[in-house]
Amino acid sequence: MDHALNDEQRAFEGVFRRFCRERIAPRAKEVDRTGRIPDETWADLAEIGYAQLFHPEAVGGAGADGVTLAIAVEALSRACGSTAWSATISAALAGKLLYNLGTKEHHERWLRPLVAGEILGCFGAVGRGSGSDTASDDTSLCRRGSGYVLRGEKPWVSNGPTARVAVITARLEGVASRAGMGCAIVDLEREGVVRTSNERLGLRGVPWGGLFFDDVPIPEADVIGPVDMDRLLDSVAWGQFLMTWSSIGLAEEAHAASVAFAREHVAFGRPILHLQSVHARLAGMQAEIDAARLLALDAAWRSGRGREARDLLMMAKVHSTEMAVRVADAAMKLHGARGFTTAFPIERLYRDSLGNIPAGLTTDRLRELIACPLVGADPWKYEPFDWLFEAELGS
Repeated sequence: MDHALNDEQRAFEGVFRRFCRERIAPRAKEVDRTGRIPDETWADLAEIGYAQLFHPEAVGGAGADGVTLAIAVEALSRACGSTAWSATISAALAGKLLYNLGTKEHHERWLRPLVAGEILGCFGAVGRGSGSDTASDDTSLCRRGSGYVLRGEKPWVSNGPTARVAVITARLEGVASRAGMGCAIVDLEREGVVRTSNERLGLRGVPWGGLFFDDVPIPEADVIGPVDMDRLLDSVAWGQFLMTWSSIGLAEEAHAASVAFAREHVAFGRPILHLQSVHARLAGMQAEIDAARLLALDAAWRSGRGREARDLLMMAKVHSTEMAVRVADAAMKLHGARGFTTAFPIERLYRDSLGNIPAGLTTDRLRELIACPLVGADPWKYEPFDWLFEAELGS
């Protein structure tokens, strides 16, 4: 299949890359230092219509195709990983959940302002248990009169500290197993919502923290459930789309920074760009990036045409996120001691690349989801297993 950009996509790429280079990239170091995305950046993203790209015209969007969305996320991630994450978590992940699971009333009240860039959204799925094991989540929706109350916590929520609206997964009281999964659309200004902030290694500009729910009243109209798991997973896949293209953008920027450094840094009387070992490292980095991009483009191309692409996107997420860490590590080695300082962007790109591996389901869990259908296993059911006795180590 031909993944060459058409005229409209090429024109968008030129405009959006220039926007990211001129408006977003100059603020990236300060965003990382302060842990905050400035108001000017949010105004710029609203002006260019970033969130609108992900949604149809019926809710105020622009209805961009999958490849155009990939171009946008990659370019924004190259400029500032934190900005790309926060903006896309809101626009694509929370926004798609609101669009796919919500009612027309939810679209009017929450999705339209989100698409216009007026508010931020977030998605809370991981509870105190394992994030990959939805049955271990003890966040619950309990009947109370004509509505529900939401109880529990989501300790790791991107945009949680600053978002206005959240889509929260929870167990429906009285319904067992995965069939009992529900979603609540939560106004985070409601009484009983407590927010905390988490320190982080990378992606420091992303507001990341916990959401705690102390019998928060939720109207029945704002509870969806039992939720259709296929529709939920199709929406959650937009998080994997973000991590895939964020990783490609970060890796591309690490490679570009390495080429620039090799041109300027002189050793043995000439720039190190002339050294054969540097050639080999740069070529290997580029090969990894291009291979990841081809896989990710295929997933974006298929999903943009309404084709089944969930497995392909999971593969792309696994490959791209781990590739970005390898490329950032190679860039660190090429920079030598200078890469370990904040004077060069490599240390920030390296730290930011690490965040894409565990997010949107860890790469190890995604490998299970990819492999289980191949061997006839159910990735959601595991028989009780005592490895000590099976290995004859128990008494």
